[in-house]
Amino acid sequence: MRIQPFSIGPYGTISSVVYENSRCVIIDAPFPSDSIIDFIRSNNLEPEAVYLTHAHYDHIFGLPEMLAEYPSLQVYLSSDDFIFTDDDYSYTMSLLKMADRYFLSEIAEKEIERMPRKFIAYKDTAGSFSVLRTPGHTPGSVSLYSEKEKILFSGDTLFRGSIGRTDLGGSDEDIISSLRLLSRLPEDTVVIPGHGTATTIGEEKRNNPFMRNLG
Repeated sequence: MRIQPFSIGPYGTISSVVYENSRCVIIDAPFPSDSIIDFIRSNNLEPEAVYLTHAHYDHIFGLPEMLAEYPSLQVYLSSDDFIFTDDDYSYTMSLLKMADRYFLSEIAEKEIERMPRKFIAYKDTAGSFSVLRTPGHTPGSVSLYSEKEKILFSGDTLFRGSIGRTDLGGSDEDIISSLRLLSRLPEDTVVIPGHGTATTIGEEKRNNPFMRNLG
């Protein structure tokens, strides 16, 4: 398994291309996604699916570009986050108007209209990964875990030295429960978060104030 991460957009949202031989999957779809598509094309990879750790706008608004290039891509998202995509994205647009008008101005109307209306809900496994349900940042936040490779894609649940915010449709109680679940993974598990730099479970248990003394 090889991993190529990208930091994209005003928030430095991390998207990763995970590939082996000529096949690949994409984890999260920030806007714009041209650098991801260029990498896939230049390495002659065949993308099979996009796995979304959650449905906040900075993780999904690159989907139109990806699907325009690869129409057969399957898009996976927890059904608990479908609220962000229902009703022509009205809930997501309300969050954007409240939280980040600048980001909203960067997204053309035609991009919103081309967003896919149907997603496939996660099952317990997604390709080579186990889907760990880690709500809190959003109701449907998930982390993708490879036990074999000891790699965790944590989305916006766990960051190096911090955790995801819970005031955009999340829950403080849920995210603490999710952190407790992640703290039980092997300490040498590499964590690739949705923003910022990589870390390990052990480092976060020692140094992250939200992960210490969880019990």
